[in-house]
Amino acid sequence: MPDPPDSTALRAEWLQHRARLFDRDTGLPTLPTVVDDVRRQLEDHGSIGLLTLMLTTERQVEESWGWQLYDRLIVEFVTGLQELAEKGEIPRALFCLPAVRADEVLCFVPVTSRNGSSETPDAWLRGLAQRLELFVTSFLSGKLSSADRFSSHVGQSLILFDPKVRVERVVYKGLHEARREVVRGIASAEERGAEVLKGILATRRVVSVFQPIYDLVERKIAALEALSRGPAGSGLENAETLFSLAERVGLEVPLERLCRKRSLEEVARVNWPQMVFVNMSPTAATDSEFLEGRLLEDVVRLGLDPRNVVVEVTERTYAQNQDLFSRVLRELRMEGFRVAVDDLGTGYSNLSSLADIKPEFLKFDHLFTKDIQSQRIKQDLLGAILAFAMKMNTLVIAEGIETRDELEALRRLGVPLGQGYFLGKPVPIDALTG
Repeated sequence: MPDPPDSTALRAEWLQHRARLFDRDTGLPTLPTVVDDVRRQLEDHGSIGLLTLMLTTERQVEESWGWQLYDRLIVEFVTGLQELAEKGEIPRALFCLPAVRADEVLCFVPVTSRNGSSETPDAWLRGLAQRLELFVTSFLSGKLSSADRFSSHVGQSLILFDPKVRVERVVYKGLHEARREVVRGIASAEERGAEVLKGILATRRVVSVFQPIYDLVERKIAALEALSRGPAGSGLENAETLFSLAERVGLEVPLERLCRKRSLEEVARVNWPQMVFVNMSPTAATDSEFLEGRLLEDVVRLGLDPRNVVVEVTERTYAQNQDLFSRVLRELRMEGFRVAVDDLGTGYSNLSSLADIKPEFLKFDHLFTKDIQSQRIKQDLLGAILAFAMKMNTLVIAEGIETRDELEALRRLGVPLGQGYFLGKPVPIDALTG
């Protein structure tokens, strides 16, 4: 007679099975789990509305801030949706995820939720999608400084019952159409954003701000990093949103060119006597301005010393197009400019590329700085970076200093330069010179 099943093993198997069907963090079921409920709605009413709410169009949230913060964001978003339904601000819907750990929420809405509305089901569903789009945008704006007004997050489709077709296939066809609606919405929003951005470029209305870089030994400003924003009311006030849109609509080169010129004009206006760091993206490396001496012409015309202008690149972008960047950096150095490498410590760093670039400055990322006073492994890594930088005759800059404890730890470890909100936020240059 076979042994009775082990209850512990059975429970473990059941928990594993449940983990595949229900998302642990949000508590929501996955799509396969709700198909039978959708089938009953279709059989009873002939149709059901499907809305997909996608957070993935907010670019690089997880990459910039880490999966833990992004997971919390998704949980808060689901909670907010459920509260809207409980308050009656949106119809009660069947919420689910396409799969566990997904960042896309699906809402199946019965057509009976129209409550006798004279609108067609299609028109009513589009109106509901627009209301939810406002909710998503408002939610993200409250959570992320980089929430993108020129994006789209909600798509909809009306799923019709067809007795000849399996319900699962009808549902997945509807999901495909709802996702296509998001893509169409993004294209339309980006078209509007491109027109706004073209207007900013035509009128030169970028806003230049500067974040101080401190000498941690002398405890005084040693340099400024030039940063740019869109004008107030444009929806592009955040730098990440501004440059992300420019990249998507093919205007990154003219935008970066304008931002550099406006920043240098501000530096010249106040006769800033020290170094200023300006950023160069991978796309900007193809700009003829860097290879035909136009940047040098602008600097000289403004009465600035190219030795006080530091061009900031990332090691990752150098590695992606090494031949082009080597040529660009060689030209810049011949003209007197200096070079900084940004984002060391983000996971892309390649010491051989750093040895090729031989930067005058090496900036390590804020994720590396955070809580360094209490994390021995970060302190040991920083010691290795400082030793490596010393051999290259390179100065290290700590980014993202947000607390006094971090600042004092970096001083004890011998980091010469630093920047971060604890030392100074990006502000107009007059606030630093007045």
